[in-house]
Amino acid sequence: GRAAAAPSLDSLVGLMQDTQTVMVSLRGPHGTDIIGGVLGCLSKHHCNITDFSLSRLHHDVTFGVLVRLHDRDVDLFSDLVATAQKWDGTLSFDVQDAQLKASKLATAARYGLDEAPYAQRTKYIATVLNERGLSPEFLSEWLGWLLSKKISVEQMRRLDKRAELMCVEFRLSVPDTLSADEMRAELIAISGGHQTDVALQPDNVFRRQKRLVVFDMDSTLIQQEVIDEIARATGIEAQVARITERAMQGEMDFAESLAARVALLRGTPVEALDDVKRSLRFTEGARYLCRALKSAGFKLAVISGGFLPLARYVKAELGLDYAFANQLGVTADGRRLTGTTLGPVVDAARKAELLEVIAQAEGIAIDQVVAVGDGANDLLMLGKASLGIAFNAKPRVQQQARARINQKSLANILYLMGYSEAEAAELQLVS
Repeated sequence: GRAAAAPSLDSLVGLMQDTQTVMVSLRGPHGTDIIGGVLGCLSKHHCNITDFSLSRLHHDVTFGVLVRLHDRDVDLFSDLVATAQKWDGTLSFDVQDAQLKASKLATAARYGLDEAPYAQRTKYIATVLNERGLSPEFLSEWLGWLLSKKISVEQMRRLDKRAELMCVEFRLSVPDTLSADEMRAELIAISGGHQTDVALQPDNVFRRQKRLVVFDMDSTLIQQEVIDEIARATGIEAQVARITERAMQGEMDFAESLAARVALLRGTPVEALDDVKRSLRFTEGARYLCRALKSAGFKLAVISGGFLPLARYVKAELGLDYAFANQLGVTADGRRLTGTTLGPVVDAARKAELLEVIAQAEGIAIDQVVAVGDGANDLLMLGKASLGIAFNAKPRVQQQARARINQKSLANILYLMGYSEAEAAELQLVS
């Protein structure tokens, strides 16, 4: 059995002369019995509970309470010792002395027992993720970085249910002198060497209260670039590739390159788009993610620099609420493409604008909007949303986005939104 360790009752009498506030902690292998035993003693002696904290490792629990006594009731401590012995537990007391009483009471009133009691701090949530498993080497480097920045870990919560540890959510107490952008830049360097992602978000009321998610389409919801698929279907791959290369070299902006590529489609039968639809491959986890979000009541949208017929197809397949993309011109008989687009070009600025329009139409605050994309023309949209996620994105996009995921499955986005694997699975069952 385990010995019940505590100060002697005689020493407690002396300590209690100048204070009525005590921290009581009982650790043992009998779970709820430990909690019930402590609460039973406090009830018997009419103590006021100021705060509490609970941690569990299977059957073992550690239950701590901060209590305020009405008088020097030594019998309370005798009962707690007896309770510890009954449930094979380890008991400890922390009796506040007279000199520290006022400051400790003020600290207790300001901070919960599960918080680091330091002033001038900001709370963040860090979601640490690797589909292949979080290695001890990465976790050691991660904790070393936290220590070097004087960042306190307040809580750790495992989100996955795999055989190997894959995703952990940390609640952090961060000194106000550290900026989020500087921390993210350093974390890219640390996590990249381990093929691990660290997403840092302010821990506020909106973190788990998102209501709208807006996706890019190409290389995000689907694995391909639709213009390349159309080029392949119509035999103009080489010409499109040359224009794409010029755009990547900065010789053309998005609108110019789009116009040049669309011009190559002049005379293409409209039916070619149906062939492209059949060739589209959805990104791993896309259906799972969208089904979970819809079950949770989210509004979902795809905003693409591609073409509307294909965006509408993706919308229908995934059960999205909105689809915006470039409208291709067709001949009067509706049989062939004219090689032009109609209406405003959906470029970077238009994507950000449409995100805001959807949010306003749905009565959703920007603090409740998530955006996901991979390209430079997604950056304004990612920056507009409160949580912008660079998904397997180009280096420049990863550096500028607030969060990044370099894993195969889009379903990992649910972890960044605070959902555990078990919760996500439960959402799949909602009809």
